[in-house]
Amino acid sequence: MCNLNPTSRGTVQIQSPDFNAAPRIAPNYLSTDEDRKVAADSLRVTRRIVAQPALQKFEPEEYKPGLQFQSDAELAQLAGDIATTIFHPVGTTKMGRIDGPDQDPMAVVDSRLKVRGVAGLRVVDAGVMPLITSGNTNSPTLMIAEKAAQWIAEDAASRE
Repeated sequence: MCNLNPTSRGTVQIQSPDFNAAPRIAPNYLSTDEDRKVAADSLRVTRRIVAQPALQKFEPEEYKPGLQFQSDAELAQLAGDIATTIFHPVGTTKMGRIDGPDQDPMAVVDSRLKVRGVAGLRVVDAGVMPLITSGNTNSPTLMIAEKAAQWIAEDAASRE
């Protein structure tokens, strides 16, 4: 299963001014009641699918998490234990107003993807999406890149 609309939110924090130092990443998976409910319900749906007569000739046997676990709390905990990421992080570089009186102090990039305080640098990836899309992040990332390319060309033309 894959929760296409998670409500849990993690953090990425710079730990050092040394660019070689890894950031501290805390994904906070399953940190909301909604996400834990989706995880538990998804395991139950999987059990119902595997119990269908068409699959019985394969003699399916639940190995993890195990049929002895039935409560929402148990299933959510165990779903977290066996879960993996789909490697589509978003929201790591907040977009917002970075100049003027109503600036957002948490914004990393402005509305044209320019990085705060670093001339000539933009972030052009899924990090600027505030929430994950309900599908693969590739297409929306390509759309972000196409718009960024347009802005870069516009900025270059205005300097000529």
